[in-house]
Amino acid sequence: LRKRKGTSNKRRPALAFGAKSTACLCIFATIYALFMICFLPMLYNESNNGTTLRESLKGVRKPNGKKVRQKLKDAKDKIIQKKRDIVQRFKRGKGDKGDSGTVRGAARDNNEDVDANEEKEESGGFIVLGMHRSGTSMLAGLLVEGFGYNPGEPLIQPAYDNEKGFYELVPAVLQNDVFMSLQHIDWATNVWKYDPDVALKAYNEHQIETFRAQKALKFLNNEASKPWLQKDPRMCITMRTWLPLLNTKPAVIFTYRQPLEVALSLKKRQGFPLERGLRLWIHYNKAAVINSADLCRVLSSNNAVLADPLGETKRIASELTTKCNVPPSPKMIDQKTVDSFVDTSLQHNKNKLKARDAQQKVLEKHGDCVVKDFDSTERSPLGREREMNIYLKAMKIYCDFESGKAYEEDYEWPEM
Repeated sequence: LRKRKGTSNKRRPALAFGAKSTACLCIFATIYALFMICFLPMLYNESNNGTTLRESLKGVRKPNGKKVRQKLKDAKDKIIQKKRDIVQRFKRGKGDKGDSGTVRGAARDNNEDVDANEEKEESGGFIVLGMHRSGTSMLAGLLVEGFGYNPGEPLIQPAYDNEKGFYELVPAVLQNDVFMSLQHIDWATNVWKYDPDVALKAYNEHQIETFRAQKALKFLNNEASKPWLQKDPRMCITMRTWLPLLNTKPAVIFTYRQPLEVALSLKKRQGFPLERGLRLWIHYNKAAVINSADLCRVLSSNNAVLADPLGETKRIASELTTKCNVPPSPKMIDQKTVDSFVDTSLQHNKNKLKARDAQQKVLEKHGDCVVKDFDSTERSPLGREREMNIYLKAMKIYCDFESGKAYEEDYEWPEM
């Protein structure tokens, strides 16, 4: 009895302390159990959109500053483009159509300034976009030799098929080859499959060679290079990969040539069937227009340059500065430069083709634009049918370039 009494006396203080602690723990455990009983079903109950609260909470992450800034920039660009569209529709509603049916009129209507007093971001230079064999080298040469725009170095050297020079920056051209080959594409094969985001991701993650692009960007992002000119027909396809790598948004000169003339030139130089050349013409010109839709764009054509090289290039240079905020050209072109650079036989050959075309029957009319038949060398009826089908699609786009319709936001490109 004494032993039990002694034992009881020794444990009494500990028992008194433990009772309070136990009471607190019991209260806490009870509250916790009630809370979990009420809260757990909410984690696993689906909301209206089919996701649970638990799954929603998993998606919560710390904001990525770079992505937030990019989203804000994209939102700003969309607002500015919306304003441009409103102004453009307003001017069309008032009947201000410029020179109806001409490229020059379409150039004035396209991408009008939102507000004359609005401060515009200066563009370091511009990119000449156009399909292969469409006069881009002649136009770039006139702008470099006549106005002093800076194409950089080294340039691709003149060749038998372009004796005046290409005015293409070697590292940029070679990097375009890398971007394309990554996706099993080259300049004349599967260009419609090109994904600019895939190429940009591979570049940023160093999955491909980048030293050529870095050489090109060292020139294009250098203040001392302004006003620069970048020209490579493959830019029609790859330009959206380059844009995030540039310090400023470039302006764009878009030029085009009659599709049959391009296809015939490719047949002579590359041995391509007319159908393939016409398909390439559609893919390149479609990509050029779509990829440059949110950039300040100056429009021209091979016909316009050949008809009046001096006047057309002066107009282009003027719009680059007044409309697109490209720094003024270092000098002004003169007739002597034009005479030494433009091959007069080009216009002579065009006149011969036009005279031969006059004897062909009319296939279609699109406004003032007349589509005529041509002499085909395709022997099989099925091959001739395919060739004619793609020819009519290409000529419809060409006529829409002439009228300016192809630059409208809701323009419907043909199914290929």
